[in-house]
Amino acid sequence: MTITRDVILDLLPMYFAGQVSADTKTLVDEFLKTDPDFARMSQRFDAVLKEQGGVPEAAATERRAFERTRMLLRYRNQTIGVAIAFSLMPFAFGFHGGQIDWILLRDQPVIAVTWLLTGIACWIAAYLIGRRANRQPG
Repeated sequence: MTITRDVILDLLPMYFAGQVSADTKTLVDEFLKTDPDFARMSQRFDAVLKEQGGVPEAAATERRAFERTRMLLRYRNQTIGVAIAFSLMPFAFGFHGGQIDWILLRDQPVIAVTWLLTGIACWIAAYLIGRRANRQPG
């Protein structure tokens, strides 16, 4: 993918505010080295931005909302992983004498039911976390 001036222009407000990742900073720095005219224009842009008081509050709010949503989705994915594990553990089986033997359900039914209930609780938690991540800020 070719990085164009328009892409860099979209990144400049956050770049000058210091709110970009190290990779994005490197990308912008490299582009500005290859295009000196655009680098001079971006320096004027930075000066105007500083005169106006920095990055608009909306951009900072959007970034915070993005980071919050990303964190919630990460928690939801981890919770789904735990839910899958606990939901499947009660159904552990083995083969004995040519037959399938439901080991945990037969030998430790209390533990099997406890793990299954834990799995159900994790599924509910994952659902609630997903709803919270999708909720519009209000």
